[in-house]
Amino acid sequence: MSEIELRNVTKRFGGTTAVSNASFTIDDGEFFILVGPSGCGKSTLLNMIVGLEEVSEGEIRVDGRRVNDLDPKDRNMAMVFQSYAIYPHMSVRENIAFPLKLAKLSREEVDRRVGKAAEILELEEYLDRKPRALSGGQRQRVAMGRAIVREPKAFLLDEPLSNLDAKLRVQMRTEIARLQNRLGTTTIYVTHDQTEAMTLGDRIAVLRKGEVLQIGTPRELYEQPHNLFVAGFIGSPAMNFVPARWSGGQLELPFGALEMPTDSANAVQAMEHPLIAGFRPEHLQAIDAQAHTGLHLEARAEVVEWLGADLFVYFDIKLEGFETLTLPEDLEIQTGHASRHTLVARLGPGPAVKEGDTLRLGLEPRDVQVFDAGTGNKITLSTGDE
Repeated sequence: MSEIELRNVTKRFGGTTAVSNASFTIDDGEFFILVGPSGCGKSTLLNMIVGLEEVSEGEIRVDGRRVNDLDPKDRNMAMVFQSYAIYPHMSVRENIAFPLKLAKLSREEVDRRVGKAAEILELEEYLDRKPRALSGGQRQRVAMGRAIVREPKAFLLDEPLSNLDAKLRVQMRTEIARLQNRLGTTTIYVTHDQTEAMTLGDRIAVLRKGEVLQIGTPRELYEQPHNLFVAGFIGSPAMNFVPARWSGGQLELPFGALEMPTDSANAVQAMEHPLIAGFRPEHLQAIDAQAHTGLHLEARAEVVEWLGADLFVYFDIKLEGFETLTLPEDLEIQTGHASRHTLVARLGPGPAVKEGDTLRLGLEPRDVQVFDAGTGNKITLSTGDE
């Protein structure tokens, strides 16, 4: 196990900056996630840590030792890639043992480590099979086994589940989490799937265009995003966003106004750019309009998705009188058209809702987060959200 520290790490490819000034510490034994859209620099960052890419600027330290100039083999880290990278002509046993034979370990030690890894990964009955006789999940476990037997200081996993189907991804996600808990080895995991990030990580670093935007626990990122991109990237379905403005102590939205604490006025009025309000789908709840004290709106269900425990209802609102909502282009959020905007409510399985039904939905001030549309930064309001 090891502590891994990055100090102002930057990577350039010619005139292109792939990673910019990344600084953070991964604790000993931590399961740390690098997440972000394609091309954000997460795999490049992982490759610099393991030594497959040179660092343009900054330092990488492992247990306090600078490793920038060390070859990958001297950093004692094991990497698992998206492709299984196992040899088709070798048996499972031979594949797992391969790095140990390269290291010229004794046969007794090789057999001990292979047997231990096979037991942990439940591969004992497959040791004499060739990869072609295995499922995708079993092949990925073989790749994990080859990393485990090295007894490395850290595991580095680069989108290891991307080639698996949806059901197998969920299964392997659970197995990887259980494995990391059992071994306690420092693990860095790269993914573009925010669901993987939220379910696996002790902490998550969200990257965008080579910059680390925020680091925190899954709960911190979900409940207290620092900016518009993190708010929209973390969570499924994504956070709802609408244009907003401040007027007379109220936060005005396209479908109504919310009474906000008076000491929130100074923070909002100081903004030079338009405002964007955000709220999670579960914060739009079916209500009795007369008993609800917050904002309420009537919505016509355009699309209904029933998932058993959850009911997602998509509906449109008009944006008349508000500036056009502009979100980061790499946020994959359904926004409708210029004159109308699509929102989603996450309801329990109770209401029997179908397309065309009209719903009464409520929204409380405490559940609304406000962002500066110019900078994308969150504006701290006195709504009990901190």
